[in-house]
Amino acid sequence: MPESEEPVTTPGRAAGSSEAEHTSRGGALHEQRSVSDQASALAGELSDRVVDAVAWVRARTTVRVVAVMRALVYGFVALVALITAAVLAAAGVVRIWDVYVPVHPVGTRVWLGYVVFGGVLFVFGAWLLMPRRAKR
Repeated sequence: MPESEEPVTTPGRAAGSSEAEHTSRGGALHEQRSVSDQASALAGELSDRVVDAVAWVRARTTVRVVAVMRALVYGFVALVALITAAVLAAAGVVRIWDVYVPVHPVGTRVWLGYVVFGGVLFVFGAWLLMPRRAKR
């Protein structure tokens, strides 16, 4: 054997280190990585749970409130539009009556239109307000 023997080094291992030292240091490094990986996995899972909880609360509160408020606003707009259409239709019917119904003298046509149109609306309203009886 040659007199000067140099220790053989392998990549990743310091010269003169024993196998036991290398595995203990590598094992500690592996444990640190493992703990770090576990911590990041736990943090990811925790953040996913927080996001899910916030989405659940939002779905139970905000989404429903927005839907109810949207229905109220659209309902109010539709009600205003219907009332406007009803007033314009009533004025149109009275105007059509005044122009096209041949009643003489001319001054009686307008109030007669109001009486006829009011009577039709009165009968329709009375029919709607009649109590309905349940069939036995």
